[in-house]
Amino acid sequence: MRRAVAIVILMVVLGGLSACTVRNEPRAAESAQPVPTTLPALSNGFGVLAEGRVVPATTVNLLFETGGTVAEVLVREGDRVVAGQPLARLDTRDLALRVEQAQATLEQIQAEYERLLEGATPEQVAAARAELARAQGQLRAVQSTVSEADIAAARADLESARARLSQLEAGPRSTEVRSAQAAVDEARANLQAQRDRLSQAKTDAELRVEIAANALRNAQDTYSRLYWRNRQLEENLANDLAAGFREEEAAAARAVADAETALEQARLAYEQAKLAEQSGIAIAEAQLRDAEARYDRLLSPAEADAIAAARAAVAGAQARLDSLTGNRRAGDIEAAQAAVDSAQARLAELQATPTDATLSTFAARIRSAEVGLKQARLAFERATLTAPINGVVAELNLKVGEVPSPTLPAIVVADMSNWKIETEDLTELSIVRIREGDPVTITFDALPGFELPGKVARIKPMGQNRQGDVVYTVVVTPDRWDERLRWNMTATVRIAGD
Repeated sequence: MRRAVAIVILMVVLGGLSACTVRNEPRAAESAQPVPTTLPALSNGFGVLAEGRVVPATTVNLLFETGGTVAEVLVREGDRVVAGQPLARLDTRDLALRVEQAQATLEQIQAEYERLLEGATPEQVAAARAELARAQGQLRAVQSTVSEADIAAARADLESARARLSQLEAGPRSTEVRSAQAAVDEARANLQAQRDRLSQAKTDAELRVEIAANALRNAQDTYSRLYWRNRQLEENLANDLAAGFREEEAAAARAVADAETALEQARLAYEQAKLAEQSGIAIAEAQLRDAEARYDRLLSPAEADAIAAARAAVAGAQARLDSLTGNRRAGDIEAAQAAVDSAQARLAELQATPTDATLSTFAARIRSAEVGLKQARLAFERATLTAPINGVVAELNLKVGEVPSPTLPAIVVADMSNWKIETEDLTELSIVRIREGDPVTITFDALPGFELPGKVARIKPMGQNRQGDVVYTVVVTPDRWDERLRWNMTATVRIAGD
């Protein structure tokens, strides 16, 4: 575009000078008009000029279609890849488990369907008949006389229900109240004792931290004094320091290390004492609250609902006893009869041929399970990016252990065996003079004096509004190529046009 503007300005200036020579001064005002950024047509054969950039013939931006963490990156920027080659993979452990689960579900439904078609085995029929015989025997037993043990148990239940009702209506006994009060007093005393003991332990631990800190400072002072004394002696004696002095300095250094360890242990003990104080007091307070709650419940009058429930329990126990002391228990007989009916229905189901509705239901379940398996496998496959074309990895925005960016392409693959030039600065005044197939001449800023012939391969039908101008994208393909050219290099395209 810069070259196009320069050429346009030069042409306008030359044209203005020529006009001034022929027609004298009246045309000078017209030559001062603003120069358009793109010249629609030039009468001297330059055609339409545009600025473009070098791009691969095919570029594909790859994104993961499912979320997850990057587990493998199998390529690097600049690697050549072939169509279908795996490039990167997310963590697929969870997806693999889903595939296995979907496979197991399908196999289970298929097995149930096959068993339905095969019918019941002799063992299953025999078991159903045995269950029917057991239910029939239970029915006969219920229909017979009630045993003395049943009556005794019913009477015991009635007495227990009556005792519970009497206790609720009479209220708590004095011994229970005294016991609950003693539990409250004991919990309070325990709380105070815990506070005193744990507070003292924390204070002792804090004091030990201070003692250890003082000991460390003393050890550091001793080491510093010995260290500088020895350095002075070494300087005066030309490094001929006595072994005793060196050992004394080493011992002082070990004392500093021991004091640091002791201080750290004291600090740890202090933190543990603080935590013990907090947890110990919290437990003692919870125990006191429980004891007070039990005491309050004991002193509070029985709720109407509790008394009503106790009276209902008495009535139920009385009714049960009354039913057992009669000739028959109607409820038990009905329950035993229902068990017989259920066993008979189960036997008939095993011996019957499956209906069309049952077969259709199983077929639908199988189809649903197959779809679920396909969905799980598809999700598993989508966790791996594969190259859709033969090309070169032009951009890589993935790191192992990170979640792929939702805004950037994970991998960009470009076919760099063929190139094209794209222009995006041709306005509506210029685009009407261009046709697909028009010859072009391409020059490059990076290669002065170098030209390539080509043609207009495609004109995008929709224009874009850019800073007030409607511009169109034109794709130009060169007739040949040069290996010195690179992606996004600037090119000037001269189109013959109309």
